Amino acid sequence: MRHLLTVSQRVLSKKYALFLLTVFLFWLKTYFVYLTQFSLGVTDKMQQFLLFINPLSSALLFLGIAIIFKGRLQQWLLIFINFILSFWLFANVVYYRFFNDFITFSTMTQSTGNAGDLGGSILSLMSPFDFFFFTDTLILLLLVVLRVARPCMERWHVRAIFTVFVSAIMIFIVNLSLAETDRPELLSRTFDRNYIVKYLGAYNFAIYDTIQNARSNAQRAMADSSDINDIQNFAKSNFAAPNPDYYAKGKGMNVIYISLESLQSFIINYKMPDGTEVTPFLNKLTTGADNTTYFKNFFHQTGSGKTSDAEFMMENSLFPLSQGPVFQMKGTNAYQAAPAIMDQHGYETAAFHGNVKSFWNRDQMYRALGYERFFDAKYYDMSSENTKNYGMKDKSFLQETMPYLKNLKQPFYSIN
Repeated sequence: MRHLLTVSQRVLSKKYALFLLTVFLFWLKTYFVYLTQFSLGVTDKMQQFLLFINPLSSALLFLGIAIIFKGRLQQWLLIFINFILSFWLFANVVYYRFFNDFITFSTMTQSTGNAGDLGGSILSLMSPFDFFFFTDTLILLLLVVLRVARPCMERWHVRAIFTVFVSAIMIFIVNLSLAETDRPELLSRTFDRNYIVKYLGAYNFAIYDTIQNARSNAQRAMADSSDINDIQNFAKSNFAAPNPDYYAKGKGMNVIYISLESLQSFIINYKMPDGTEVTPFLNKLTTGADNTTYFKNFFHQTGSGKTSDAEFMMENSLFPLSQGPVFQMKGTNAYQAAPAIMDQHGYETAAFHGNVKSFWNRDQMYRALGYERFFDAKYYDMSSENTKNYGMKDKSFLQETMPYLKNLKQPFYSIN
């Protein structure tokens, strides 16, 4: 044992040893996490190779910052950077377990309003085995604290430092070239973040997403008031007249939107093996019962805002953003939305939501959409038996909402 320790000390006392070990451990861990924690849809050997190689450029780039320094500072910087990268990977895993998506720049900017409300959900998504995400950090820490890896007081030569960063860039260029060959227009048609992570890695995706966000903000800052003319001309040339079979059919009637989380059309008219209908009430509505109309050609078009994106589309007849949740990023815009239009026609407008008003920036966005009243968590019994992670349970929420609906001035327009 003593002999093994001595050999380890000799090896790790070499100038480049600890850095190379850190890169190797981090690279190996990241690849293992890709394989076991994400469903990236790897279908062939090329994609498997790209998945294997893409953590290396990020490891060299970020961990390379430490080698600019020397001695104990270099060692502690290696451990610190490794921990930050490991924590980012772990955070993406937890986020992916619920959303099947990766953390974006906009996700982080709206975390202040949402993180406190998601404490229960976040804890329920964690596993006792998650500490393995930091195994390499712990190994490095022990090697340094126990002085198995002794600090090298000699500073790296500029040429060696330059080689590390150039290697990181060259590996990324090769990675991107092979990725573009397998998936053309990868970065210009970012319809699925899974593709970018699969081909370029979670860390390169984070860099790419940050750049895209900065470009979007710069585009808004550089926008000119004359740009509205192009939009108006486009809207006029693409105007579609209302369908006379449906136009104004509901004039004077109350409008109640009920948003059902994660309900998909395949469940409509679906029966269990024993013949039991899963959604009997909704099934009746689809057959024209009680003078109803069923629109079945309705497709998923939401982005990272999920339910809030669906609300935005419904209220504005506009698509959400390709990057980031529109409720969070565009809550200060002016809209010609359904609530404001209904208000102009004598309707009282109200929104009901079983969580705090700041969740997904609804308080700001609902004002922008033109809602007169917003019934949030303070209007409901938010006791532990009535809530579950993201807010109120459905039955409790609907039962407590009914008295508020009945007291609205008619006709009214509401979303639940």
